[in-house]
Amino acid sequence: MSRAIGEGWNRFLGDGSRFLVVGAMGIGVNQFAFWTFAEIFHVHYLLAAALATQVSTTFNFLGIEYWAFTGRGRTGKIRRFVSYDALNTAALVVRVPVLWATVTVLHASSGVGNLVSIFVLLAFRYAVCDLLIWPVRRLPEGAAA
Repeated sequence: MSRAIGEGWNRFLGDGSRFLVVGAMGIGVNQFAFWTFAEIFHVHYLLAAALATQVSTTFNFLGIEYWAFTGRGRTGKIRRFVSYDALNTAALVVRVPVLWATVTVLHASSGVGNLVSIFVLLAFRYAVCDLLIWPVRRLPEGAAA
């Protein structure tokens, strides 16, 4: 039991910290895409958030696939991308109301609201990616690593 906890902690420090670095860069990509859609192309901020999600999802997928969780995928890349995109698109069900409330009720800027809506789901998205989309390959009991 303690060995499993130690392995889980070590995995989080490695893969988890790389996931957080990719995510931090992805937040920058998302904020830039959000700003571009909302301010340059005058897209409504709620739609801009959905469009920016697609841009940052692609960026994040590449970073997770080729750096954070490299070698962990059991399914094909296209299947993992579709699963990851579905996760982030489904997360809009929570993100859009949080964004709306932050802007409308709290009177924050749409950029701040976009950031708040991203951070609300950070831990949930990591858990889904770690456990379902890029699961660790487990060796049979007693097998050498």
